[in-house]
Amino acid sequence: MQVHDLTLMLSLFIASMTGAIVLSAITRMSQTIEGARYWAIALGILSVAYLSQLTLQGIPRNIMVVTFNTCLIIGHALWLIGAWHFVHSPPSKQKVLLLIAPVLVLSVVFTLIIPERSIRLLVIGVWLLYVRANYAWVLWQHAKQDKNEYIAVKITVSVVLLELILSFLYTLYGAFGALPSIGEQFSWVGGYTWVVALIGIVAGIPLLMLLSAGRFVRKLEYAAHHDELTALLNRRGLTKCLDNIMPLSQRKCHSLTVIMLDVDHFKRINDTFGHQTGDQILAHVGKQLHASVRASDLVTRWGGEEFCIVLFDSNPAHALQLAEKIRRAFTHSLAQVNTQVGEVTLSAGIASTETVSKAAFEATQLQADNALYQAKHNGRNRSELHLIEDA
Repeated sequence: MQVHDLTLMLSLFIASMTGAIVLSAITRMSQTIEGARYWAIALGILSVAYLSQLTLQGIPRNIMVVTFNTCLIIGHALWLIGAWHFVHSPPSKQKVLLLIAPVLVLSVVFTLIIPERSIRLLVIGVWLLYVRANYAWVLWQHAKQDKNEYIAVKITVSVVLLELILSFLYTLYGAFGALPSIGEQFSWVGGYTWVVALIGIVAGIPLLMLLSAGRFVRKLEYAAHHDELTALLNRRGLTKCLDNIMPLSQRKCHSLTVIMLDVDHFKRINDTFGHQTGDQILAHVGKQLHASVRASDLVTRWGGEEFCIVLFDSNPAHALQLAEKIRRAFTHSLAQVNTQVGEVTLSAGIASTETVSKAAFEATQLQADNALYQAKHNGRNRSELHLIEDA
């Protein structure tokens, strides 16, 4: 079956432009989806490349070739840059320049200054093989760490591998001068390379949408269960974690301990130094708590300047020791980064039970809160221990 190159260019233009519009809409929904903006721009620029083959047939061929190759190079480069951003590894400006500038200069040189089509096709072809292989590798390495995106990435990589095989043949034929120009006589290598490119875009756009939408949903879920200022769990997040781990904890753990902490005189700090300073102090509390607990412990911003730590299989003496360690470390480390406020201290209340259940947590948290109130009443900057007697 023969497929006319210009028909494929029209199909590629429509597919690329549609993808650019859809991904732009997703990007506007959330600016925090890493990579989606670059993918949208990449598809937009690629659509210009394919459109140039349809609309610039009447101008000097060298100008049309430069336009097509420039858009093709920048579009595919942005596609890879988007993948780097998506996996949280944004490239430096120097890396981007090294990726684009050499091949762009060589493509212009071998079009306008030294018109050598076979060398030009070889240079661009090898570069495209590198970029597409790198794109597949970046996503594949990321998918091994993020199982939520594994299926979409696996399909994407499979399509890219098919592209690479035909792109290699396209480059080989072009290097030996056996490849006609776009729009001239039919070549099965050229024709089917563009067919696979079309499949890559048609299949790739929903996959990129799936990756972007999946990332967006997970960010929404994370935001719903975490405090933005401290990056700790919020109360809804703590409830979800307890619901998830409590069945296993009831079988494996023999005690449950709650530590409630509160920043002393926090209202006075806010009134005196402003809410920005207050937020910095709360963020520092979150950082200190995160650095002080075990991976199995649950740390929550309970509300305002109050924080909650849930410990499994920890006795009251260890919890008291941990609370004192946190209080001392917080006061000392904050004094080193913020000297204008003076000494800022924490008070802590601790309660423990040998019953591991959701109801036991709620009762123990109330007892720890009462112990925290007692610490405030006894002068602040201290820890108070309340031990629950099990029936």
